[in-house]
Amino acid sequence: MAFEIKQMPDREYFADPALDQSALKRFMVSPMAYVDYLDHGLDVSGDALDFGKAAHALVLGTGSEIADRPNLRTKAGKARMEELRASDAAIVSANDRDRLQAMAGVMAPYFRALPGRPEVAVFADDPKSGLRLKGKFDWLPDGPDEDGVLRIRDYKTTSADPRDFPREAFRLGYHIQAAFYMMLYRLTGFTDPLGFEFVVQEKKRPYDYMVWRMGEDSQEEVMAGEHIAQALDELAGFMHDSPDGWRRRMKEYGLDKTPRTVEYAGWQIDREYEEMDA
Repeated sequence: MAFEIKQMPDREYFADPALDQSALKRFMVSPMAYVDYLDHGLDVSGDALDFGKAAHALVLGTGSEIADRPNLRTKAGKARMEELRASDAAIVSANDRDRLQAMAGVMAPYFRALPGRPEVAVFADDPKSGLRLKGKFDWLPDGPDEDGVLRIRDYKTTSADPRDFPREAFRLGYHIQAAFYMMLYRLTGFTDPLGFEFVVQEKKRPYDYMVWRMGEDSQEEVMAGEHIAQALDELAGFMHDSPDGWRRRMKEYGLDKTPRTVEYAGWQIDREYEEMDA
């Protein structure tokens, strides 16, 4: 079983054609969404991406160069912006730079206290689907925590309340990310207890953070692992059945157009009544 574990720049990592969790999550929406992701990437604003890259660089101590946003009303400023975009720098405003430095002052000590390596890329072959997989871990510890579990760490920033992370995590598919990364690390031959930890920091004062964990054997992660295995099998099937035209074929498979009835879970209805009574 072939695998690699190494630190590498983002540009080199993203240029590698191996399948990552972001692409797989789009395939789990629909094959059409997967091809759109391959063609256009994630539909995220440049400012949001730059802020996230800069936060990771300051907190984890590695990654993109952080550059001040030039004045785009001038010819020199526009030329400077093109240079920065070509260099893959994280481009931020002066206000955001101050905020990011304050965030790092709160958050960086947490990671500095953990022996390990930031921004570790892992590549491995999935023996069942035959697909080449990849993931980039924000923090790979050198060893297990005190309870004997080695936890892959992922740093997230949020505009929401960090206490609401479980709800946001499900909506954004972070449980899929956790299961995918743990499965990927297992493919390197790791056999000891393994877990996943999200370190979630708010983007507003006081820039506090919370730590949320997902266990490899939890019901949520077992189900996520089953969904991942099914998606990998289906994705490999498209490529095997149409080796020269799988992109064209996938574009024919979008969202299910069957009419459905809108339904809400009991807790959602109860909440509505509680808010009305209040």
